[in-house]
Amino acid sequence: MSETARWIGFGVGVMLAVGTVVAVMKTLIVPRRSYSFLAATIGRLGYKLFYGVAARMRRFDHADRFLGFEAPTVIILTLGALLGSFALAFGLMLLPWADTAGGAMRESGSSIFTLGFVSTDSPVPTALDVAAGAVGMIFVALTIGYLPSMYAEIRMREATVKQLEVWTGKPSWGPEVLARFTLVGGLDRLPALFVSWSMWSARVADSHMKYPVLTHFRGPRSHNHFVMALLAVSDAAALDIAARPSVDHVDAQLLLRQATSCLGDVAYPMRRIGTEADHPELDRARFDEGWQRLLDTGYPVEVCADDAWTVFSSLRRHYAPVAAQLLYWTIAAPGPWSGERKGFPGLADRPDAPDRWVIG
Repeated sequence: MSETARWIGFGVGVMLAVGTVVAVMKTLIVPRRSYSFLAATIGRLGYKLFYGVAARMRRFDHADRFLGFEAPTVIILTLGALLGSFALAFGLMLLPWADTAGGAMRESGSSIFTLGFVSTDSPVPTALDVAAGAVGMIFVALTIGYLPSMYAEIRMREATVKQLEVWTGKPSWGPEVLARFTLVGGLDRLPALFVSWSMWSARVADSHMKYPVLTHFRGPRSHNHFVMALLAVSDAAALDIAARPSVDHVDAQLLLRQATSCLGDVAYPMRRIGTEADHPELDRARFDEGWQRLLDTGYPVEVCADDAWTVFSSLRRHYAPVAAQLLYWTIAAPGPWSGERKGFPGLADRPDAPDRWVIG
């Protein structure tokens, strides 16, 4: 290798090292939405591979188990690619002092992984070896802090979804929330539910905007996707506003605004999802089924179904289309009022109806 080529490699290595440091900061450290080409590319490839295979599976349970490995795989590949990029960068920077390109890469790997079995007895290569070792240790330390924080967010998200199952059934359904609160005489406690889910939405929006891969983590319960749960609570709030106009609905209105913002933040990294839509993803016949469920449980409606439908559909068009697209592209289990899952044959074996309480 010529001397000129070695120094060109040194310059490329410096630029690659700087770019990788920036990518690590965007991926692991910067507490805001930031774009990393490397992480985004691996995420897109992982999505296409896993979801492409899952969409062809004939049973939803099999597809859901398979998709459970997608997000962890993307994380491992992303971290491995960042570490490999550092190794390549330092290998290129060591070219002017190494006998061969292979020797430079061997010394770089020895230093990055702090093994120390190869070194060059010269000031500049020694300094690069020390820097590579420091980078490797710092990267491992950042990774140790990165993974627990991500899994803490997942546990928080799924614990709240599990708590909601008592009030929504499986799969989640907005009218069932109001029906069950009615059956136990707890309609006065609805505002507390809406407040807690407003706080949940804010936290999920913050974490999933920063770490988009969280959206693709499957919960331990395949029948109740976290977006489905948020959609159900939002539908319950919108339906309560439409059916009981005389009641103070401040908490319900705040929840709807927070849920709309949350869904937009979660959907943003998935470029195929549009945040604008002209329809509420729900027809009148399905709405009437939910309305009848409320009447059957004695929910105190104050208006007719026609008036409630007008208000409800107007509120729902702000959040439901994005939620339906998220549920479609993440291959969530089907449920009432959650949009179609056309194109995924494995969903045909799942019921499109919630379980219902009967008290008395």
